[in-house]
Amino acid sequence: MSSDYRYEIKFVLDNTRLADVMQWLYNNTTANKSYDNRMVNSIYFDDVDFSSVRDNLAGIAQRKKLRLRWYGNQKNSLPIFEVKTKNGRLGNKIAYPIKSIKNNIMQLNVDKIRSKCTKDLAMHDIILDEHIIPTLQVNYEREYYETHDSIRITIDHDIQFSDTQLHTILNENNSFSYPFQIMEIKFEPSMKDAVAKLIKPLHITPKRHSKYLVGLAVLGYAVYI
Repeated sequence: MSSDYRYEIKFVLDNTRLADVMQWLYNNTTANKSYDNRMVNSIYFDDVDFSSVRDNLAGIAQRKKLRLRWYGNQKNSLPIFEVKTKNGRLGNKIAYPIKSIKNNIMQLNVDKIRSKCTKDLAMHDIILDEHIIPTLQVNYEREYYETHDSIRITIDHDIQFSDTQLHTILNENNSFSYPFQIMEIKFEPSMKDAVAKLIKPLHITPKRHSKYLVGLAVLGYAVYI
């Protein structure tokens, strides 16, 4: 397996659990803020049968997810098209810059966004199948932490889902809120035992969690179990 793969474990937190996590973060880890908080924006791509969702619900270990991602209001952030591959809890992603979208993504409809992604990806010999369409927009605020031994911890707040099939113009007014926070811990396979020891005081069980799957469930496209 490629050394680019890393473990990704996730925790779903209500406000009480979030308070416990913050206390654990400052008292039981060496983590410090690694970046300023920032908005993370994604548009997920899938076929009309939601094959990515079906693979996830079926428990298929090896699966793939496609998304366009940008940060903040995009004025200083070039959108990146990510091909994210999962193998169990191990994850990897390859990123391709979409240079034809410059500082104007919020003024484009999803068909134009798809067209520009298709054009730029072709320069990298990546063919976006005609059946692959934008299906969901997800926005949230992310906190970034990192320990002295390079364990990355992020906490996502104010998660919003928008239906890009029903609303083809990106617009926060069409969004639905998710009432939980998500903590994600990312680390190299060699750190597996160290992370198990690190999270033991939390007394919280990691869960399989996909914002894409949850978002589609919130919008009525998928049953989330």
